[in-house]
Amino acid sequence: MFRFRPAPLRASVLLALGFIGLRVGYRMVFGGGGGGGAVLLDLPRIPLAAPFSQVALFGPVTTVGLWNAALSALPVAAVIVFFGAVNAVVDVSRLFARGARRGPLRTVSRALVIAWATFPALLDSVRRVRLAAALRGERTMAALLVPVFEQTIERALALAASMETRGFASTTPVDGDCAAPVLMTDATLDFDGDWRLEHLDLALAPGTLTVIVGPTGSGKSGLLQAMSGLFQHFHDGHQGGRIEIGGADRAETPPRDTAGFVGLVPQNVRLSFVAETVAEEIGFALTVRGVAAEILDQRVREVAAQLGITQLLARPVLALSAGEATLVSLGGALIRRPVLLLVDEPLAELDRIARDRVCGVLDRLAHEAGVCVVVAEHNSREFASIADAWLVLEGHRARMLHPGEAPPDRVGDRSIARPRAGAEPPAQVPAAGKPLAGIHGLTVRHGDRTVVDAVSLELAAGEIVALEGRNGAGKSSLLTALALPATPGTVIVGGQDVALLHRRTRRRLVALVPENFDDLFFATTVADECRRSDRSTAGRTADRRARRRAGRSARSDPGATAGTFARLLGHDSAAAAPLLERHPRDLSAGQRLCLAIAIQLAAAPRVLLVDEPTRGLDAAARALVGAALQRVSDRECAVLLATHDHDFARSFATRALHLEDGRLTAAGYGGAETATGITPTTGAPGRDPRVTQ
Repeated sequence: MFRFRPAPLRASVLLALGFIGLRVGYRMVFGGGGGGGAVLLDLPRIPLAAPFSQVALFGPVTTVGLWNAALSALPVAAVIVFFGAVNAVVDVSRLFARGARRGPLRTVSRALVIAWATFPALLDSVRRVRLAAALRGERTMAALLVPVFEQTIERALALAASMETRGFASTTPVDGDCAAPVLMTDATLDFDGDWRLEHLDLALAPGTLTVIVGPTGSGKSGLLQAMSGLFQHFHDGHQGGRIEIGGADRAETPPRDTAGFVGLVPQNVRLSFVAETVAEEIGFALTVRGVAAEILDQRVREVAAQLGITQLLARPVLALSAGEATLVSLGGALIRRPVLLLVDEPLAELDRIARDRVCGVLDRLAHEAGVCVVVAEHNSREFASIADAWLVLEGHRARMLHPGEAPPDRVGDRSIARPRAGAEPPAQVPAAGKPLAGIHGLTVRHGDRTVVDAVSLELAAGEIVALEGRNGAGKSSLLTALALPATPGTVIVGGQDVALLHRRTRRRLVALVPENFDDLFFATTVADECRRSDRSTAGRTADRRARRRAGRSARSDPGATAGTFARLLGHDSAAAAPLLERHPRDLSAGQRLCLAIAIQLAAAPRVLLVDEPTRGLDAAARALVGAALQRVSDRECAVLLATHDHDFARSFATRALHLEDGRLTAAGYGGAETATGITPTTGAPGRDPRVTQ
């Protein structure tokens, strides 16, 4: 519990300095910074009209006035630094976790843990949203408020759900029946009409692995949450019929009381991390139960060895790759030896090697350790050889398929993304196009580590280039460096040096849709997002009336953001109109990604960069996104996408590149990957003249 960690202290010092700066700025705006001493800035004093006649803006700014303003902020700043220093020495979240078992903090301990763990997430949200603002060409601080607030709430809710499913503050823990992990009898699940499952009759046995499949929005995650209890007791869903988990009535028993025999790996594992290091995260469920430190440490090491992540135990959870984060979350779910393990889309962010590793772990848990494993997953091909049964969600019903029954729509095959109807399949060697972009000796370093090493390549008009590589290979770093280059002369688009351009001009050459594309959404309706995007690209004029006319013209132009969004979806403007009144986060994943692409296309960039466009998408959404990217490339725009989905790249990309150890090599044409052992479809692997090192 006691060790020095500089990060909390550093963050508190920065926050304290920021508070002092805000206090000084507030004093300068309201009443000036007067009070004696030398005059630093002689601003006019502007009294406000009634009913604020007692308030005046600005005024002379003096040295004594600024000093007094800073002194008035010191008490609060000192408190901030004090708590940062305490957290640097003491793991306060673990202290609060122990307080959940007894003592005066018991009733408020969860709120304290959430508040304490949310603060670093708030700083991370500000960093991510500032990056998104730079990618959109935004310049107002007010633009940060909505996405930062939404991300902070999302993080707080995920933390609360994570602690609930790990037994935090449980007062009446229940012992589960190992022989009956899941039993549903004429059960119905309804979530405010958004989705509904009915007539659920299901019995799952120990030592089996069941895979839930179905299109996006069919209720896969909701069904897992109904088994965990979050659906009924955390998300306020409505359950009918009877659901028994380990013999406990799910409607009457909250998740914290069944945490001893039910483990849950959520969809976005990073949002659910409570502790700071891997060892603390894995052992959190035992910490809240008051297990002795020696036993806890031994159990954590056993689980880490089982998952092959012993070398990660001392690592901060923020430094984990996607595959490592999934395994750590799995370790946290296994620490109490569950009878039932629920896993929500574990393969969504993983490369092929990491997918095989996770599937191997789940296979051993089910068929060697005797755990009842239930997985919801779009990428179901990896489970074809190890699944004991498929639970197919169709409409409002669930249908169980057992070995020997062929799953519908080739459930075990991820190779179902295909180009849109009527489109020519991508050629193995792309047709010659005029060069749009040249990247010359681009290097990216994170601290002392070089993640992209002197990469050089060319992009041509009309092509879609897939950038492949393992988790942590540097694909996202490369795309970000292309969109926001720091070194002149490294990224040249249309004959212009991108690093020397203003952020708005830069977007007309190269635009990036990041992996967390929801960060690009700053408004509360799709229509507002489209209007905001149109205004930001209407250009600067000295006359506000001219700016408004430009904005109206952009909105009426069929090529404006709303029209682009409709075309990317394959709709006309009338068919897409109902979507414009929805909140961006209420769209399906494929629709949200198309909206993010439309926003970044508003400036008509010559090069579009997309990071992991198929993450968490079902087959229909992957096909939708692939067709959208083809429409983009048809408009004389080069597309470079980073992806783990080799089948998607093979279906839609005109060529593929492979990034490994910071070096970029050709991976064959038409998505034919050579670096990972997949034989090219035509021809022999060779050096792509457009890739140089």
